[in-house]
Amino acid sequence: MSMTFADLVGRIAEIGCDFRASREHSEVVVAVPTQKYIDPHDGEKSLLLHVMLQEDGRMVRICVPEVYAINDFAHRGAMAEAMLAVNWRVRVASYVLDESDGEVRVVCDVPVEDGTLTAPQLSRMLTLVAWTVDQFDPVVRCAGTDGTVDFKEIDARVLEDSANESVGDTAGPRRRKSRSKRERRELADLIKAAGGVEGLRKLLEDQGL
Repeated sequence: MSMTFADLVGRIAEIGCDFRASREHSEVVVAVPTQKYIDPHDGEKSLLLHVMLQEDGRMVRICVPEVYAINDFAHRGAMAEAMLAVNWRVRVASYVLDESDGEVRVVCDVPVEDGTLTAPQLSRMLTLVAWTVDQFDPVVRCAGTDGTVDFKEIDARVLEDSANESVGDTAGPRRRKSRSKRERRELADLIKAAGGVEGLRKLLEDQGL
């Protein structure tokens, strides 16, 4: 038995987030506040995540439409490079480009087939999609504006935040010396081997680090 629209609405209601449902489009729109990303349409720090049932309930898609209009940026090649580099770093979410009009979306497709999704599973996916758009926005936007692709700051911050959260450090980020090129390369290899930044976070948590 595939997932029904009532199942989808019920799971999102269990999570407790703000949403509106459209049975006509088999879609639920979830509003999420952001820290960095600013919606280009209303200037607010927020995202709208569209959660859709597809293929008669056998597929669930989480989509953030119109994240960027790539044609508005001067350095589109660098921006595309940055988005591909994000895809390499994260789990679940991916940047995609509609080449017909330059719209950039972030999507997450989950095959359900004859099963279903639990509220915790759906909550984790929504969180990761929103986190990806929000946290990597400065890197992607800088690449499109200035032509510079630079992940050093966010790679270091994600690693340090993971360690701090795991040991219960609430005193804020610690100062650290600048990493050498070798250290940065090793950090990138570590993130890749762990399956992305979220994989590294989980690995640290599992090891109690």
